[in-house]
Amino acid sequence: MGDVSAGFAMTLPPEKAIGYFKSKGLQPTLAWSDMKDEAHAVKFTVAGITKLDVLSDIQQSLTGVLQNGGTLSQFQDDLIPTLRRKGWLGSGLVADEHGELQGKKLMPYRLDTIFRTNIQSAYAAGRYQQQMRTVAQRPYWEYDAVMDSRTRPVHAMLNGRVFAADDPIWATIYPPNGYRCRCWVRALTQAQLDRHPVGLESSAGRMVTIQQPYGTQGETRPVRAYRDPVTGHILTPDAGFHLNPGRGYLAGLGQTLLEKGAQAEPGLAAVAVRETLTGNNRLVSAMNRDTEAWINGLTPQSSGDFRRVGALSPAVVSRLGKGALSSSVITLDADRTLALREAGGGLWARLVSALLRPLAVLRHGEVLSVVTAAGDGRALIGLSAEADGLYVDSVRPWTAADAGDDVLEGDLSGGDDAA
Repeated sequence: MGDVSAGFAMTLPPEKAIGYFKSKGLQPTLAWSDMKDEAHAVKFTVAGITKLDVLSDIQQSLTGVLQNGGTLSQFQDDLIPTLRRKGWLGSGLVADEHGELQGKKLMPYRLDTIFRTNIQSAYAAGRYQQQMRTVAQRPYWEYDAVMDSRTRPVHAMLNGRVFAADDPIWATIYPPNGYRCRCWVRALTQAQLDRHPVGLESSAGRMVTIQQPYGTQGETRPVRAYRDPVTGHILTPDAGFHLNPGRGYLAGLGQTLLEKGAQAEPGLAAVAVRETLTGNNRLVSAMNRDTEAWINGLTPQSSGDFRRVGALSPAVVSRLGKGALSSSVITLDADRTLALREAGGGLWARLVSALLRPLAVLRHGEVLSVVTAAGDGRALIGLSAEADGLYVDSVRPWTAADAGDDVLEGDLSGGDDAA
């Protein structure tokens, strides 16, 4: 079998990539119809994230112009330069008679980074799944970095390190571990391990939780990291890359969408989240599974962690009025969710779906609630509107007293067993 270039394969369309792997003596064994469906879900989600990014940049730029005494006409004149400055558009653009921008330079560096990152993550997800199927024959995994002038120091420190395939470290460091990361994982047999110059390591007792900066407002969030026993260095992926893409790539994209939505104008975020999640059943299912697993894994040491789980609909945001919300995105924080874990019961496994398709959204004074089906009756998910967004702060059964609340969306006239 000839040398296989994963980097080259990632530049090819799926059909040609399959042909390339076959030419190297590798027979793809994945369910390609499932891969096609997964790829469609990924493509649709990435498109939604990118659109939200672009529209947020436009909206923020427009707000800035108007706040500084400018006019809409001035903003329109500055739109193309603004998008170029933000990294969305290249030069050499031509507008057709409908105002659509055309040209060969519509893939600037920012979109190129998005494209490459998602192609690499999708490839890594497929490789992870393939390696898990052959783990009995190749139970050891080696981290491999490219080791040239562009290799990041943390990635270089991991190069050549071998851990068992079931070592918890792979939940954190399975690549990609940053934008344009070129690292990969090689599965080894026992015979290959026996000849390995470094040998087998274990992360037992060496995984720690650190607060890693993320976003642009000085926020931090807890992530798992590996403390190197030799150097004492803390090794962790770049912000936003601390989850194994093979285990939760699609769910991770859902988190990216909601994370960006949390920073966007509430109405804009509501539209983007609703458009991207509606009909994207694979994405919603992945987010449901990820949310349930996160909740089940919570401990008192999880304090400070959080999961984004949805957003209010555009209709509800509109009913509430401009300035009523700092964000339309709904979040679980670790402390409150741990206290609510038992009360939520089976709801957690379908929380994202319940928030996307509620029976109704209610308002009682300043308190918002989402009504969802629960067994033979209904459950009420209470939302707390805070300075940085909406948080789930209660889960309880629906009662007749709730019928008097203001219905912002939905219809509760079908009785308690309505679904």
